[in-house]
Amino acid sequence: MAKAAKDTRPIADQATSEAACTYAALILYEDNQDIDATKLAKIVKAANLRVEPIWTKVFEKALKGKKIGDLLHGSSGNAGSAPVTQTTATPVAAEAKKSEPVKEVKKVEEPEEDVDMGGLFD
Repeated sequence: MAKAAKDTRPIADQATSEAACTYAALILYEDNQDIDATKLAKIVKAANLRVEPIWTKVFEKALKGKKIGDLLHGSSGNAGSAPVTQTTATPVAAEAKKSEPVKEVKKVEEPEEDVDMGGLFD
């Protein structure tokens, strides 16, 4: 029986691992497949990358049951959310706001001190 060859590829750094799992999740989304760790790992391996197994598990848990399309398009998933409306202030509140005096804040400038940097910028 043939023994499987040991994977000698170096493990990708954190940023590369996250990007690889993100792209793998997008591929699965576009193919209308469930996102799970084994499918993510297969796609990452097909891309000739090696990531820590924790990354595929993290992405599986983070995206399980989520609507990826809503995440991509910025929708929070709340279909029944009401539009935001601007309210106007009552005349009493507007009058009170007018009567408040405007305070000017003056910035006090402190003189700069020469600090010896030990010849660092000479």
